[in-house]
Amino acid sequence: MSIRLSQGLVVLSAVGLFSIATLNAAAATYTGPGTADGTAVNDGGGISSVIINSDASDITFTINSSQPMASYIFYAVELQIVGQAANGSTSLVNPWGEHLGISTGLNSLINTWGTGASALTYSGGTWNQNEAENYSAGGTGSSFATVTFALSSLGLSVGNSFYFDAVSSYASPSGQSAYGALASTGYPAESDNSWQPWSGANYYDSATDASSTFNTGATLYTVVPEPTTLVLVGLGGLLLLCRRFFRRA
Repeated sequence: MSIRLSQGLVVLSAVGLFSIATLNAAAATYTGPGTADGTAVNDGGGISSVIINSDASDITFTINSSQPMASYIFYAVELQIVGQAANGSTSLVNPWGEHLGISTGLNSLINTWGTGASALTYSGGTWNQNEAENYSAGGTGSSFATVTFALSSLGLSVGNSFYFDAVSSYASPSGQSAYGALASTGYPAESDNSWQPWSGANYYDSATDASSTFNTGATLYTVVPEPTTLVLVGLGGLLLLCRRFFRRA
């Protein structure tokens, strides 16, 4: 009986370690330069970090800025899902009017504004809005904005991995391109290798920016099940094993 009990404790330890490992994998912090071109950093255009957390049904993004966010600063979080055909590109104009993107393709996009955010996926030549949310915390006047979306609204499922970039821009008075980005070690250059406001021809490309970390794997995230769910499943299995052990003892 003591041997079987020891075996049960081994199983319990394994479940605990697996749960802890999963917990660590569920949340990830990606550090940015916190800088932006010109005075945009004073308006919240400098992205200092992005924190992502996910469970079996939802995904949460927290964008941290180096200065409080002005109402006219918006962020675009661009997702390229591993293993899926890439649809979007920098030649597409996102729903706010700016030429922002990843030349190797986008699958889904989060656009923020002063009080909320939208989740979009690209298909059939258009961006389709699937879900809109108010910030669950932060936003205008704060140095962070937190939004949560259903995985499905971004075309994601448990186990999916994606590369991403977070880009800041002015949404008014007329579309202006990126002043700050997460996956860049300096000010993000546009297609003309300058850092000037959008003029209708230039765009920011997360994949080809000379200082971008997008293609190095530094912004890779994997959606995992909620740790609590895994713990309950594991403990349920453990109880069944222990029950068998004690019946045979």
